[in-house]
Amino acid sequence: MRKLSVITLLLVSLQGFTQPLVETAATKTLTTTLTDGRLTLSTDGASYFANLSLACTDSIYPHYYWERLTKAEDLKPPEKLWPSFYGCYDWHSSVHNHWALLKLLKTYPNIPEAAAIKEKLEQSFKAENILVELQYVKTHQDDDFEFPYGTSWLLKVSEELLTWDNPLAKKWNKNLQPLTDYIVSKYMLEFPFISEANFTGNHFSTAFGLSFALDYARAANKASLEKVILTVSKKFYGSFEQEFPLAKEPFDYDFMSAGLLIADLMRKVLPADEYVKWLHNFAPDLFTTDGVAEVLKVQHLKKHTSYSSHFDGFHLNRIWCLNGILKSLPANALSEDVRKAWINAEKEMWDYAQESIGKGNYDIDHWLSSFSVFALEGYK
Repeated sequence: MRKLSVITLLLVSLQGFTQPLVETAATKTLTTTLTDGRLTLSTDGASYFANLSLACTDSIYPHYYWERLTKAEDLKPPEKLWPSFYGCYDWHSSVHNHWALLKLLKTYPNIPEAAAIKEKLEQSFKAENILVELQYVKTHQDDDFEFPYGTSWLLKVSEELLTWDNPLAKKWNKNLQPLTDYIVSKYMLEFPFISEANFTGNHFSTAFGLSFALDYARAANKASLEKVILTVSKKFYGSFEQEFPLAKEPFDYDFMSAGLLIADLMRKVLPADEYVKWLHNFAPDLFTTDGVAEVLKVQHLKKHTSYSSHFDGFHLNRIWCLNGILKSLPANALSEDVRKAWINAEKEMWDYAQESIGKGNYDIDHWLSSFSVFALEGYK
């Protein structure tokens, strides 16, 4: 089994790099409130993040490859290496910003940025561009390019296209299919032979890769892929002898919640009644108001730039995992007070993360715009 590999974000190299503001959040109301109290994007919010992701996906420089690429044949401008996913400092960030643009166009088709989004996606999803992307993925990092983080985001893009009954989406999905199919074939070969799970909230998270791949497998009716993912998920996460230390997150380099990524995955794996029992064992504090106050406490930092922006991503990821869990839990699984505590924690996490986004810091905006969109729209 080849070692899992992924391109590492070199956020420190971006510190101090700024670009013109799109429009500050202070001039917009980014969210509205759903009937259950959770937040969703307003039309202004959809436009705000669409502008940030459009700016990012068209930003070729700075790019990690100046520091990372060593092959002589790779000493080309990023747009020649990755004609679809060249922007946003690195390949995986470009991919999840493409997901954000696609989701916003699909969900808010009448925003003023719709035409620009269509133009961008039309260029990115050209068949000839995707074939260049496929060749790169096949021939770099010992055939483990961006596995499992970036490749799982690519499957999320494919899922979004596949589930949209729209002529453009059907064309783009057809063009993307060679790359999608190759990633699926890799997952079928690699996931069954992973000897142990990576219990982190960073690019190496096994649970993250399995979760997005499972979403795609079900949307695309890929029964064989679904079977592989269910088997591996149950093997790694089906039982826990002690509760997961959510209160001690994030760990080290994490920019997502290691524990809630697992909980988000297992809600898709287990029947509802089994999942409630599993979650009680895995994270019992999520079922009491005092426990929620402890394990979902927002960790405030004075700085949000460079490496410390990981805390923003961590909290946005927690929002999307909690939204997913709320979507799957039976209505009587949480008391009303506990449910409100979850939602209030989500709102505090959102407000904290938005202190840093859209202020002109590329080290933040190149990935946190898309994380913001997924936080409120990914599992709505």
